[in-house]
Amino acid sequence: MLQRVCAVILLCLALPAQAEKMTEASLALCEKVKECALQQLQQENFTPEMRQMMEPMLSGMCQAVRAQITEVPTGHPLYAPALACMESMAQLSCAQLQGKDDTKTPECEEYRRQAEKYEQNQ
Repeated sequence: MLQRVCAVILLCLALPAQAEKMTEASLALCEKVKECALQQLQQENFTPEMRQMMEPMLSGMCQAVRAQITEVPTGHPLYAPALACMESMAQLSCAQLQGKDDTKTPECEEYRRQAEKYEQNQ
């Protein structure tokens, strides 16, 4: 599931642009993913060395996202559904994000549907 979350973030980053809301939503989602990953590190039997190696990478992850989101086309047809998807994902619990059940939010399903339709029309 974390891979899908990263894929959603990357899809949104691929759109050229400018937008506070998209930046805020992507950072909120990134912080949620980071929080869940750090919780998992605490719960799993990782060696202290492994934790020491992973924590700086996780801490820098959201800074990297912020640096990459400079512009987001608010008028793009996929802007609103992508934003709604990211906002809905940030509201999920860590258990939902990390679950094996392939958690999907209605907003992300709608984004996926519209993105597929958009690609077919290009």
